[in-house]
Amino acid sequence: MPQLLLLGLDPRGVTPVSESALAQLNRSVSLLACNPRHFAIQKQCGDRVSPANETKVHGLLERGEDFAYVAIGSPLVDDAYARELHRHATTAGWDVQVVAELSLLEQAYVSLALGGDPHMVVSGTASLATADAAVLVLAANATPRAMQVFRRRYPITHEVGVLAFTDKPAPEVRTLLLGEALTQHSEVLYIPPLTPLEQLDEPTTLRWIMARLRAPDGCPWDQEQTHRTLRKHLLEETAEVLDALDEDDMDALREELGDLLLQVYFQAQIAEEQGDFTFDDVVRGISEKLVRRHPHVFGDRAVGSAEQALANWESIKQAEHARQGKERQSLLDGVPLALSGLATAQAIGKAVVKVGFDWPDLHGVMAKLREEMAELDAAETTEERFEELGDVLFVMAQVAKWLEVDAEEALRASNAKFRRRFAYMEEVARNAGSELGDYSFEKLDSLWEEAKLATSNPWGCPR
Repeated sequence: MPQLLLLGLDPRGVTPVSESALAQLNRSVSLLACNPRHFAIQKQCGDRVSPANETKVHGLLERGEDFAYVAIGSPLVDDAYARELHRHATTAGWDVQVVAELSLLEQAYVSLALGGDPHMVVSGTASLATADAAVLVLAANATPRAMQVFRRRYPITHEVGVLAFTDKPAPEVRTLLLGEALTQHSEVLYIPPLTPLEQLDEPTTLRWIMARLRAPDGCPWDQEQTHRTLRKHLLEETAEVLDALDEDDMDALREELGDLLLQVYFQAQIAEEQGDFTFDDVVRGISEKLVRRHPHVFGDRAVGSAEQALANWESIKQAEHARQGKERQSLLDGVPLALSGLATAQAIGKAVVKVGFDWPDLHGVMAKLREEMAELDAAETTEERFEELGDVLFVMAQVAKWLEVDAEEALRASNAKFRRRFAYMEEVARNAGSELGDYSFEKLDSLWEEAKLATSNPWGCPR
């Protein structure tokens, strides 16, 4: 019967290995440990011990070759990897012997006076999932790679508790900066949770900051805001995100997405204070919606194209509204009122197409545009011009729909193109020591043509 020895060593390297354990060590094909360079392992077992890894261990288990795993303290208490080996070997019917010293975990609880403070224990090959709670790291039984996780996850200036046994009759407790602690020999690290301001990349920190700003001793301006007063800021931040996208400026996009995200957190914070809903409710709602409306990803429905996926989304959406008693009385109820006029016009055109209310082809809508242009040309009063111009713009949005062009995006692109060309004209005037207002219309028109060429790429496409 194959044998596995799980050997726990005295962290001080003082207590010798028992004769029976030593005999089994000598019979073992391999000696493994998560931390083979620990001085106690080196002292008791020499250089025979090699790093444990999944491939090596699985090979030994499959071949049924005797091997030993060496840990510091009590293997089944202090080493998650040893517990995993124990489970695999006993399930396979191996003869498993466990030799344990006094547990590191027990000594850590006593020496560090942890009490009932919530914390997680990390050892073996385990890695850190979150820094929201305190972490007790049994470093003597952790792989070097696992220890590197803490260097990446925490600031090196974070204060930690250190428990060391080397050449000491009793454990020594010290407080060190993490960067210093990771370069020294220690059996146990106690890492307190990070404060919100130490983990600015965590979404929970932004939520904490928002609540702090709204607190009685927070920022007076933030305290005064309401859902309605923030509306203009939400629109402005959305527009600035679109500007960054138009400019293909990734640095600006990163910043503007942060500003837009702040508005989401701000609105959710106000709602939570009023008892309406929380940010968690917002996240849960959109997560549930995404899962429900993507049965081809999270369920067993199949789709063959993006169009089919969109059709599924719409049908599921309508069914949800029906169950919630939110059935629309009009096709146009789903068109957001806050869209720009041009975007609203195109959305209306897309909605009424569902019942066949549309021109039969592009020629029909172009003919309608010419008709509206004639009516605008014939308009005599301000009221008539106002109405006819609106009709022209509405039909133009329908032309965009037929051409499969986003009217709002097309207009934004033209606005940006005009700004580039006009900026060129202003620069030419400044370089000449004059202003555009000094030029005749003919000069301005000539300068405009020059700007068109100067702001186009070598193939003549507008930039």
